[in-house]
Amino acid sequence: MKFPIRRKIFFLTAILSLAFIVVSVSVSSIIFSIRSKANVMSLCQSSAERIASEMEDEHGDFIQKYKEKMVERYNKNYEDIEHYSDMPVDDESFNEIKEYFDDLVADWFPPKTGFGMSYEMLEFKNNYEDTLRKLDLVASSEGMMGGFICLYDAERNNFVYMVDSTSNVSYHYNFPCSIERVRNPELVDALDAGMPKTLAGREDIFSVFPIKDKEGNVMAYVGFQYSMVNLESTQSSFILTLVAIMIVATIAMVIVYLLFSDKFLVKNIQKLSDTAIEFSSKLERNEKPEVLSPDIKTKDEIGALSNNFVMLQNRMLDYINDIETKTAQEERMQAELSIASKIQLESLPTKPLVGDKFRIRSFIRPAKEVGGDLFDYFMLDENRLFFVIADVSGKSVPAALFMMRGNELIRSCAKRGMSTEEIAEYVNNELCRNNKEGLFISSFIGIYDLNTNVLKFTRAGHEQPFILRNGVADKISEESNFVLGALPNFRFTEDSIVLEEGDKILLYTDGLNEGINSSNEEFDYDRIKEGLEKGSSDILASLFSSLSSFTEGMEQFDDVTMMLLEIGKFGRIELKNPKYEDIPVVTDKVFSIIEGADGDKKSEMGVILDELINNYISYAFTDVSKPELVMDISISGDDMIMTFTDNGKLFNPLTSEAADVDVDISERKMGGLGIMMVREFTQKMEYDVIDGKNRLTIYKTLR
Repeated sequence: MKFPIRRKIFFLTAILSLAFIVVSVSVSSIIFSIRSKANVMSLCQSSAERIASEMEDEHGDFIQKYKEKMVERYNKNYEDIEHYSDMPVDDESFNEIKEYFDDLVADWFPPKTGFGMSYEMLEFKNNYEDTLRKLDLVASSEGMMGGFICLYDAERNNFVYMVDSTSNVSYHYNFPCSIERVRNPELVDALDAGMPKTLAGREDIFSVFPIKDKEGNVMAYVGFQYSMVNLESTQSSFILTLVAIMIVATIAMVIVYLLFSDKFLVKNIQKLSDTAIEFSSKLERNEKPEVLSPDIKTKDEIGALSNNFVMLQNRMLDYINDIETKTAQEERMQAELSIASKIQLESLPTKPLVGDKFRIRSFIRPAKEVGGDLFDYFMLDENRLFFVIADVSGKSVPAALFMMRGNELIRSCAKRGMSTEEIAEYVNNELCRNNKEGLFISSFIGIYDLNTNVLKFTRAGHEQPFILRNGVADKISEESNFVLGALPNFRFTEDSIVLEEGDKILLYTDGLNEGINSSNEEFDYDRIKEGLEKGSSDILASLFSSLSSFTEGMEQFDDVTMMLLEIGKFGRIELKNPKYEDIPVVTDKVFSIIEGADGDKKSEMGVILDELINNYISYAFTDVSKPELVMDISISGDDMIMTFTDNGKLFNPLTSEAADVDVDISERKMGGLGIMMVREFTQKMEYDVIDGKNRLTIYKTLR
């Protein structure tokens, strides 16, 4: 195989560049790892030393008194303390461990109400909280695992924890009076000598520094831990960045070479040929061509041919009429807006997000081709759901662009682990920069913890969400922060609410409550509350249907966006091109979701699934090229709602004639027995058509 010289040089350059990248990245990563570990060890040591100094100056008496209490309680209850400290921590044992240590030191930590506190107890409480705050401030600001103050029992070789900045709902939390064995010989020697020590292990970097009294005796130790996972993550990020830079540099070098070689090696005749092909292609597509110059500056025959070709183009263009009319401009603009709308909608979540304990879904109808509303939701990790809904001031393209910028900022901050108030503050300050149009965003930002059932949120000038609990709808909060993008350096606050099974949170933009009818009346909050309390299986579709009926004959003035967070037990099953063999698989999945149901109810559910899926396969999906069936399950208490959505032939099973079981089987009409059984085993059934698809909803009790 023959290679042109340009290709040979290109491959040689690429191979040498690749070798250079590998060597550079390897050496740099080693140096970075060594220096990073040294920096973190220094950071932990200096932090421990600084806090120890502050403890000596500001809380020396508190540490001494606390130590005396701790030693007395520790010696008196050592066997139990040792037992609970050594107990493996899991979901079942954690509460037992927490309850023991809370009871052990309960007389030191008064109730949060503060009623009945003595001066001594109040002083102890204030000193303890100030100490905890300082440890937490240093640990969180420096990205550490946590900080602590502990005693060292040289006789038993134990750390006895006094204060720990780790969250007290974390398995890593060291309760006051809990112990941990000191196993590292170097650390034991340092502690025996009352000296500071910093160690680097496989999992973490650990540093302790003594707190001394006025006579120079060691009272306790301040310690900090830094996870090696964070260090490895930083190193990985560094390596990826370095690789990206080297690749870009290599590509740039190759491009420079190609440009240089092309200037002297590529034949001018190729330029002329490409120009002629491009010009003729535009004519064939009925496009208005421009005069294209091959940019050949030679004074030979090719140069003369190039000049003549340019002259020919000019003469041809003289015979082409100008077709740029107002209609054409409008059509082009409409096409661009249509593309923009498609891009905008595709950037938003298209499907519900379903977990074992929640389901979140959305609805959007822009008033124009592109809108200024936003919603987003995704899992930050396996236990935390992030969601946001927002509305930009203004309409159409400027609002959409401003919203896309806000969306990227919010999503980026959420993935960086920020709290809702931190996200609001950062996004607000970024949007305030170069905001010459004076646009702003109202938003509701929430993070729901599946373990604690706590929803933490920051409402920035947005409409108040509704919570539907036990059939009654109320607004969540009356307080609100300022909007995003209008006032720099505004201090946002975060609120929280504990959600219960069966709760539904409705978030929406003002296009819903401010929808206006022909009498200039607004849809308003009372109608939203009424729509929620109806108990529809699809609240979002029901609310929009109510809004459409209310505003009938009026042009939609504003974007309508809604989002619904439901707490309970959920499941979703999607079948593409369903087959009869899928029926037992689907049945098993449904049984795993309703595992607590009575045996008879499970059997009835099996019959329902068998009959319905059989009907979909046998009748609904005939002559459908890409059949799809989606089953959504929602369980609240003993009640289950299951929705079947399919793209088959439109058919309402509720209108079909049920079989007459009183007629002799020889005279009975074919069909109808299956739907009769489904009706018999359910409390209620509903059917409607959504976006051209069948939707059947069944209601069933599980006990």
